Amino acid sequence: MKNKEITLFYQWIEESDNIIIGSHLNPDGDNLGSLTALYHYLLKLDKNVTWYGEDSVPDDLQFLPNIKMRTTKCKEDYDLFIALDCADINRLGEGRKIFKRSNKTINIDHHKTNTNFADLNIVKDISSTGELLYQILDQGSLSLDTEIATGLFTAISSDTGSFKYDSTKAGTFFAAGHLMEYNIPINKISVNLYQKRSLAKTSLLIEAMKDVEYLNNHEIAIVMVPLDLIDKCHGKQSDTEGIVEFIRDIEPVEIAILLKERRDEVKVSIRTKSYANAISIVIPFGGGGHVRAAGATISGNLLEVKEKIKEVALKELENARNTGC
Repeated sequence: MKNKEITLFYQWIEESDNIIIGSHLNPDGDNLGSLTALYHYLLKLDKNVTWYGEDSVPDDLQFLPNIKMRTTKCKEDYDLFIALDCADINRLGEGRKIFKRSNKTINIDHHKTNTNFADLNIVKDISSTGELLYQILDQGSLSLDTEIATGLFTAISSDTGSFKYDSTKAGTFFAAGHLMEYNIPINKISVNLYQKRSLAKTSLLIEAMKDVEYLNNHEIAIVMVPLDLIDKCHGKQSDTEGIVEFIRDIEPVEIAILLKERRDEVKVSIRTKSYANAISIVIPFGGGGHVRAAGATISGNLLEVKEKIKEVALKELENARNTGC
C-alpha cells in the first residue's frame, strides 16, 4: 500500500458528496464488517452514503452496527463507488452496473487474484479486507470509534477463522489489539460468529454430511447441497456457510469441497488445511481467492461440476505432495 494510494483515497472522498459502497454477492463477515465500518466512517465525514447489496445478510452478522442500512435501491449516478473485498467486478453482481456509471471508483481488497478493476486499486496480500481497511482508516483525520472498530474487528476475526489461519501475522494481532481499545463488544462478536447456529442451519449441515464423498484415503472430501435440500431443511442460501469448514476439520481431510446448487450453475467453495493450494483448484474455472480458501461459480448441474472439480482436486493434491507446497 503506497502513500499515493492513501492520499488519493482521502482526496476523492473529500471531493465527493454522494458515495456508494458495494457489498459482494453472498456477503461474509469480512465484507460486511468492513462495509459497516466504512459506512459509519463516511457518515462521520458528513457524506451522503448509500450501501448497496443485493444478497441478504446472514443471521450471524445481523448484530453489526448499521447493518439495516443495506439497500437494493440506488439512484442513477454517484460521485464515488467504493468496492470492498471484491476480487473482480462480477462479485458486485448487479452492482457492477452502478460501479461503471460512477464518476470515480475505488477497489479495496486483499485477494491475490484481484483484477484491479477500479480507477484506484488498494490491494494488498493480507489477512483480510478488514485489516487493510484498518490500516487505511487509522491514517485518516478522524478517530475510530466503537462502531467502526466493531465492524473492523469482526471482519478480521471472521476471515482469519478467529486468528487460526496462516494468513494471520503479527500486524493482524496488532490491529485487533488496537481495535479492542475502543470498547468493542467482544463477547457479542464471538457468540454471533462462532457460537450461534439456527435450527435450520444445523439441520442442513446434518443432512448434507450424510452424503459426503471421500477420495484418496479421505484426503479429499466433497459435499453437495442441492436446492431441494435447503428447502427441506427450511433454510436459505446463507445457511450453507460453515459447512466447508466443518468438512475441512475432519482429521484426514486436506481438501474440502462444497458444491451449492443455484439456477443453472453451481457455487464452489474450497478449503485446504496444510499444503494444497485452493486457488489452483478454482483458477481453471475462473475463480479466485487464497491458498487456504477459494471459490468459483461454474455453469452446469451438480453432478457435472462435481466430476470436473474432482479431477482438478486430485491433480492438485498430487502436485502439492510432489512439490512440498
